[in-house]
Amino acid sequence: MILFGGENATTWFTNDLYELEATSTGFEWSVLPQNNPPPPISNARAVYMERMDAMVVLGGITNATQNMYLPMQVYSYFFTNQTWVPAASNNEINDTIVPNNRRDFAVAADQQNNRIYIYGGGINSTAINNDLWILDTTSMTFTQLPPTDVGHYGHSISLLRYNAYTHAHIFSNNALVVTGGVRVKSDMTMDLAPMDQLYVFNTQSGTWSIATTSGTVPSTRSNHNAVVDANDRIILFGGDNGGPMRWRSYINGVAVLNTDFTWTTPSNQGIPPSRRSYASAAILDGAHLTVAFGSSLNTWYNDINVLALDSITEGYSSWLQSYTAEDSDSSSGWSPGVIAGVTIALVVVVIILIVLLWKFQRYVRWLVMRIHHDIWRPRTGEPLWAETTRIICQIFLLFLFVLCLVFIIRQAISSPHVTQRIIEPAAQVDVPDLRFCFDGFPDYESPTDMRKPGLTCQTDTGTPCASYIQALDPAIFTPVFADALGPVTCFLFRAPPDFKLTSTSGDNVGARLLFTMFGDQSVASYARVHVSVYPKSMDPNVRVYGINDTVDVLLSDEEVSNWLNNERNDLQATNVYSLAPLSYSVMSYDLIDHRYLQDYGWNYVGFSPITNSSFEIETNFRQEAQNPNYMQTHQDIGLFVVYPETFANIMDREVKVYTLMNALGFVGGIFGLLLTVQVWLFGYRPRSPWGIVQRWSFGDMKRSLLRGLSTSFRTTESSGIPFIHPVHRRFSMLYNNNRPGELPTESNGERVARVEERMQVLELLFKSYYVDDEIFRSLDYATRRDLANVHGANDRLVANSPISPEKPQLTLNHHQHDDDQQPVDATGFSHLFRNTTPAGESSTTLDDDRESSTHQLRNNGNTPPHDSH
Repeated sequence: MILFGGENATTWFTNDLYELEATSTGFEWSVLPQNNPPPPISNARAVYMERMDAMVVLGGITNATQNMYLPMQVYSYFFTNQTWVPAASNNEINDTIVPNNRRDFAVAADQQNNRIYIYGGGINSTAINNDLWILDTTSMTFTQLPPTDVGHYGHSISLLRYNAYTHAHIFSNNALVVTGGVRVKSDMTMDLAPMDQLYVFNTQSGTWSIATTSGTVPSTRSNHNAVVDANDRIILFGGDNGGPMRWRSYINGVAVLNTDFTWTTPSNQGIPPSRRSYASAAILDGAHLTVAFGSSLNTWYNDINVLALDSITEGYSSWLQSYTAEDSDSSSGWSPGVIAGVTIALVVVVIILIVLLWKFQRYVRWLVMRIHHDIWRPRTGEPLWAETTRIICQIFLLFLFVLCLVFIIRQAISSPHVTQRIIEPAAQVDVPDLRFCFDGFPDYESPTDMRKPGLTCQTDTGTPCASYIQALDPAIFTPVFADALGPVTCFLFRAPPDFKLTSTSGDNVGARLLFTMFGDQSVASYARVHVSVYPKSMDPNVRVYGINDTVDVLLSDEEVSNWLNNERNDLQATNVYSLAPLSYSVMSYDLIDHRYLQDYGWNYVGFSPITNSSFEIETNFRQEAQNPNYMQTHQDIGLFVVYPETFANIMDREVKVYTLMNALGFVGGIFGLLLTVQVWLFGYRPRSPWGIVQRWSFGDMKRSLLRGLSTSFRTTESSGIPFIHPVHRRFSMLYNNNRPGELPTESNGERVARVEERMQVLELLFKSYYVDDEIFRSLDYATRRDLANVHGANDRLVANSPISPEKPQLTLNHHQHDDDQQPVDATGFSHLFRNTTPAGESSTTLDDDRESSTHQLRNNGNTPPHDSH
């Protein structure tokens, strides 16, 4: 895309020549050199002629030709030698040979016949044309064609290369279609041209006709863009309502006129361009429509917008945010082929699931039964309705818990951000960068001229800092100010990192910066000094003007580009102040280290967040009124004082209001509350010492668990498993009375052996899974220590004291007993198990039974139990 001339925010007429080239990843701007350029111009039209390899610029107005009746001004730029050549007809005064010069007209190029069609436009709003001309670019001569019955301006014309047709007309090749614009009738009444009645010129017969369109007819418009794609569709973008500036409204929609003269208005997707008119549009690569520049009211745009043309066929206009090869194929809607493919894939997945369920039905049944056993656990003696009610309540409480869990997680994910300010007092603070732009002050060549714009710097302690001020090269970049008071001269104050302001007096540079400004006092009534303030690491002037120092600038290329765009359009508002000369101004500042949360999943956790540090500045400004007597006592034009608002290191830390760490507390509290409700309603159910890992293990893991239980807790078959195999009543003394049909009476030793075996297994189970045996081990240690102390005291008593013959000797190991007395172990608890043998029983002692039972346990039940009968 080649762009020449036009207007911008500061001037109505320009003659710059730019080239916008589309690459595989974006766009590249370049300035084309010009030899013998035309005068600055606006509202002209330009076309590229392939055989000439030249750009032909037609019409338009200059500062010297506004509202003047002149022949059509034509200039050709040849790319081979980069030279402009004016047409010989530029000075032709015969209006029957050359059309009059004009603005707001429309052109269309016929590359096959080397011709340019020119239609409509006018000198001003009162002199509107309805004529149609052809410029033969081979001979550079004009030929007039039949006019229309109404004048047009702000319209577009498009040349269709193939047959176009409606229900009533069939147009030959190269039909010329007029769309939009303002119609001016013979009585000078004006209205917007309707979009359902289009003027069409048949280039074969040389006649005009009106074609009726159908479909979704777009709104009327003027000063829009119209391009023809490879399928001969006319694509319209933007425009306005053609009204006076005060009541003018703008459009940013897309409309498409198909070859059968039916309209479609695709819906916008992505971020569409701002509403505008007078934009530039072209199809550069055959797949994208590029829209650049344009204006609306007092806003001039210099952005680039890209529309994917393949999306128009699918019924929407997709505006791209990044220009890559993949973007041309991207689509936010699903095509019928994709929908069919997804449907077939879902059917295949369902079939596979059914086959897997049938093949592994055994495992599925096992899983269902396992879940059933884990959930359905009625207690002995309870009716069926009690367990059923408990299960229903448990499911309901689980549903409430899941709802709360989803709500809490969603709240953590969509949590808003808040900023916490942390202030740490500091004795020294950094100074910001300050840019001073003298607007409207004339420049003088002599550096010693007091009227030459400039400034000097010192602190409140007299420390000089003028060496940190440098002039900014206007050839690289010059800011634009909307007031356009005159010449702009800019300076940048940028101190080194070790230059800091100090809050206390002493051997330091001081606490305030004092800037004294100089300039021509004769223009002080209207000229201004614009001051912009930046943190050192966020100063775009360093990047733009190529200033090299030890402080790195953290701005990206995109941020610098946006800053330049705002500077060109005078859109900077934050930390920018305009100083009136002949007055006193003061500004305070705070430098802030702002820690922004990055878009990482870890930041949802709420622990050690990932942030991006961005340095910012907050300022406060005050200015006194201009002093009419200032020039009587001062050669300068004003004083500007800068000081820190707070001597502190300030950090703004961005955090999430809700995080997953916060959610854990909510989840735990809700879970405990629901569990308490269930226990309160249905009583406490003991929990298994096994977790999910043990309960749902499989394969070798499951077999190893079962093997460990069988080895560690083996019992005899007659004893059974505690809680699983109940104690048979034949082992009970209450039922052991030799009743008819009962088993013979067993000895006490056999009964005690079985009970001891079950008790020992039960103790091992409790020790392993339920009870911490630390207190029992401590009791054992204390008992053995006390017994050791007693034995030691007894030994000392025997060794040191003679035994009295009148008193018997005491022993702690056993009692003196007769033949019918059992020995007592003073170190154990066997005396608790001494029983009198019932009449008729054998004389087997309890100790013998214990030894027999112990022998059985040691042999793991392999030796049959001793039968005393």
